[in-house]
Amino acid sequence: MVGLCATVLSGIVIPGLLAARETSRVLACQDHLRLLGAAFERYESAHSGLPPRRTGFNDGNPYGGWGGQILPYLNGSEAIGSYDDRYDFFDPKNQAVVETQIPTFLCPASPAERFVTIQSQASTKSLNADKETVFTCKAAAIDFITSNGVLLTGNGYGMNALGGERGIGNQRQPMADNVTQSLSKITDGLSNTLLLIEQAGRPAVWRNRVEKTGEGQFGMSPNARGAWAGWGSIAFGAANAETGETPGKGDSTDCSVSCNNWFGIYGFHEEGASVLFCDGHVRTLSTKLDPLTFAYLTIRDDGHLVDPDLE
Repeated sequence: MVGLCATVLSGIVIPGLLAARETSRVLACQDHLRLLGAAFERYESAHSGLPPRRTGFNDGNPYGGWGGQILPYLNGSEAIGSYDDRYDFFDPKNQAVVETQIPTFLCPASPAERFVTIQSQASTKSLNADKETVFTCKAAAIDFITSNGVLLTGNGYGMNALGGERGIGNQRQPMADNVTQSLSKITDGLSNTLLLIEQAGRPAVWRNRVEKTGEGQFGMSPNARGAWAGWGSIAFGAANAETGETPGKGDSTDCSVSCNNWFGIYGFHEEGASVLFCDGHVRTLSTKLDPLTFAYLTIRDDGHLVDPDLE
């Protein structure tokens, strides 16, 4: 009888504990996004715009991204030392900082202790005079990313959406390359435009909650994604729900959330994944998110004011 009671009790308690743990992870992930949103707000107040999503993009300047730019404005980051954007993020000058995992840049539900290995020479305009040595950096990971474009299918909803452009150019997002960009560019409204999405699990390849074999995106080059100090943007796009690969089929079955962690919204939560909007509010988007709505949320000036339910 005692054993039966214990079994029944465990059947009640354990699922409750698991649900509580899942809720705690979701809330912690959202709190991290809010902290990042507050850092963006402080940066914007100081510089009259949002930081560059990536630096060193086709202009010879040191490689870096928004993570290093907002670091001085991120509460609790002072202890890891200073980051110098006059040098590449993988440069020995920044190595101690860049190889430090910063909890705010990670979602507690995603795999821990992840690093992106970078091997590269100093960029042309870096203050490092040594342009010959190949530096190696084991850069700490990040679970959040912004957009530098939209990937649409060549058929279905992709044919006429957003002016019929299949691949929307990389100059219609809240952040831009190499420059600080004014909030005035976001004509769709700050509450209707994505600033960051959860795209957890990098540099590993995740498709439909299954880890795939293979190297991280772009290998060990300085433009590899997944490091908090590196290039912090990628084109956003929905995936084929069956395979997890982008682009999708072009119909309503395409998956925007938790099918592909290289181009889509991706989290290790049961119900979906979290995102940060340009006005600082955070919410969880479910796996039912329509792929065309995902595209509209990504572009800052398409004229679409999406339904708040996002379904």
